[in-house]
Amino acid sequence: MKKNIILLFVIFCFVLSKGQITIIGHNEVNNSPLLNTTIQVKQDGVLKETINTKSSNNFTIKLNFNHNYLIYFIHPNCQTMFLEIKGDNIPIEKQEINMVHELNIPFVLKTDGDIDTSAFKKAFCKIIFDGNSKMIADIEYNKQFNKTILKKTPTIDDKKENNVIEELPVILSGQISLNKNTKLPISNQIVTLFDKNGKVIKSTSTNRFGAFTFTEIKTSEVYKLKINAKDAESSTAKFSLFNSDKILITESKPANGFCEWILKPAEIKNLINNLYTSNIGGKLVLSSAQQKKFFANKTIYLCNKYNTIIQKTTTNILGAFVFEGIKPDNSFFLGVDIKEVGAGEKLDLLNKDDNYVKFFDTIAGNRRSLKINSNYNELFNSISISEDEMKMNLNAKVYGDQATKPLGRLKIILLNENYVVIDSVLTDDFGAFKFKYLPFLKRFYLSANNSDNVLDAFKNILIYSLDDKLIKIITNEKGKRFIYKPIDAEINKIKDIELEDPWLELLTDKNPKPRNNTIIENILFETNKTDLLPQAKEVLNKVILVLNTNKTIKIEISAHTDSKGTDSDNLKLSQLRAKTALNYITAAGIDAERIISIGYGEEKLLNKCVGYTPCSEIEHAQNRRIEFKILEN
Repeated sequence: MKKNIILLFVIFCFVLSKGQITIIGHNEVNNSPLLNTTIQVKQDGVLKETINTKSSNNFTIKLNFNHNYLIYFIHPNCQTMFLEIKGDNIPIEKQEINMVHELNIPFVLKTDGDIDTSAFKKAFCKIIFDGNSKMIADIEYNKQFNKTILKKTPTIDDKKENNVIEELPVILSGQISLNKNTKLPISNQIVTLFDKNGKVIKSTSTNRFGAFTFTEIKTSEVYKLKINAKDAESSTAKFSLFNSDKILITESKPANGFCEWILKPAEIKNLINNLYTSNIGGKLVLSSAQQKKFFANKTIYLCNKYNTIIQKTTTNILGAFVFEGIKPDNSFFLGVDIKEVGAGEKLDLLNKDDNYVKFFDTIAGNRRSLKINSNYNELFNSISISEDEMKMNLNAKVYGDQATKPLGRLKIILLNENYVVIDSVLTDDFGAFKFKYLPFLKRFYLSANNSDNVLDAFKNILIYSLDDKLIKIITNEKGKRFIYKPIDAEINKIKDIELEDPWLELLTDKNPKPRNNTIIENILFETNKTDLLPQAKEVLNKVILVLNTNKTIKIEISAHTDSKGTDSDNLKLSQLRAKTALNYITAAGIDAERIISIGYGEEKLLNKCVGYTPCSEIEHAQNRRIEFKILEN
């Protein structure tokens, strides 16, 4: 009897120790958690288990070897889809291994008009045995599925029965600047496409950095592109046409207030970008009769035309935000929780240059909102943001095998998509690391310096967000370089996007050491006047916040003019403008001894526009500026 009990115990332990397939998943829609999802598990075609995630978006499913599985994901607001797991071809000697695979389930809303619903007749992902020790995603299959999920927008359709090939419309996108210099954009000007007969195909306008987009265009009809050039004519001016990748396409000389290009087929082809998206950003200011303040550290939502949240982010200390991936010719809502704007308060949207755009004038659901259309109208153009104007922060925690083993004092290396090192940082004692205010990257990788082979002690490296949510389990292989290649959904969990602002470092660092101690602002004044315009006050409000935050900082304010007018008049005008800025700051309670104001007139021009040198209005505008120099105490 005793021997039988021992035998049963051994068999029981063997069963417990036998390996299995574990699927760890995270249900998401548009990078946000999706709760209350029904999951059906079919083993060899037979329903074996039904799960409801209820108030969570996470789930764990344990599966046996020697079977194939279809796992269905069901939510009333989303397309039903399924995951295929092939577990019937794993050798018996490998079935003692616990094989863990983690993935995000990218749900798609039923209201998304860009989705080809027929794609979901196939599995959205296949998980297979790697032939060694783990289950992995079938990359090639997944790539093919992702190509089918969006409705196709090719340039040429399939042949019809009568052998006539029908051309389908495309998206043309580009950027226009002066003299091959993308820092001199032709902004807020009407751009028009013409056919060979001079008929207008479509018109739009450039945004604040010279970019434009035309949708629903048949390239066979395109002959000429024309833009208003009334502010940029000079004997040396040329208009440069770039595509959306900033590759120069062609140039032309403006004449009679316009500039035009006769586009060759190859040039038209280079302007096609059916996957084109843009970015928007700005700053929110909450105002009432008593005060104005930055709408700082608050949640702001980007919603589609159905008011469904597709992105959300948090404003920074200056009330600034950025949203990526905006498709052209679509309707959106910017929204904040309605409780955040009280009675008698108004929420204003400013653009990157601190100019007032519009206030949030709509109530949509439980949010105070502002409707925008991405068809390159005046409102949308004013809040368009280029990637050069975006910064990113990366934040995460690193553990070995389990969340009780933080990897402290570990050197984390950031690489771009070409594996070039961008920066490095050490984790703290809790395994946390932060990269701050770096140039924006769409794609990046993370590696770790495995000095003294500290990583070799662990089978898995765990990546967590700073709010302690598991992002990724990475199998660690001894002798191989550790590298983490986050997918899009994971990138959004560890990356924060900042709207570039030179004052931000001075506000967020306890011991600020800005990369450049001179900050240039295009504070505008009316011709020959010194009164501060609303945009100038918004800039100076940031200066006041910085001076109140960092009591050790002193600044020098210097005002500059263009070369038009006499030297003496320009010098006097600049001195008065610098003094006006100083007076505004000291009126807010800042000690005048912390500020120096100087007017330089046209003494320090930024370009060649000296005396009677022919220059465009855009080039003259570069020289009209106020500079703030950060002084050591």
